[in-house]
Amino acid sequence: MKNKAPLALMEQLVMLLVFALAAGLCLQVFVLSDRMSKRFEARDYAVLAVQNTAETMKVCEGDLDACMKLLGGSVADSRWETGYDAQWSSVPAQQAEYRVIVEVRETTSLLGSADIAAVTADGDVLFALTVSWQEAAYE
Repeated sequence: MKNKAPLALMEQLVMLLVFALAAGLCLQVFVLSDRMSKRFEARDYAVLAVQNTAETMKVCEGDLDACMKLLGGSVADSRWETGYDAQWSSVPAQQAEYRVIVEVRETTSLLGSADIAAVTADGDVLFALTVSWQEAAYE
């Protein structure tokens, strides 16, 4: 009668290989889900930051200097930019991991408008919207 030990050893090695492949696939799925979760969390915070900026623009009737006094950031020409760190706390633009950028559009009549976008340090847009407000008529 022949020894069946090599056959049992081969079966154990095949089972170990199958287990290793399954573990590798599961690990990839967990890493991907963690990455997606972080991206979605950043997008949720971006939505809040853009909404706050839009409401501030409405209250200030498009006055970027007044908006900057309320939320911080910097103004150049018709562009206002605020910086946020990884926890979405205000920081200077040079240290920012995320930025909210407001670009005021040219207006006609008494309706002001601006494009607002939250972007990552790499320039990927997380969330964007257009806000409009009624400007005061001064005579």
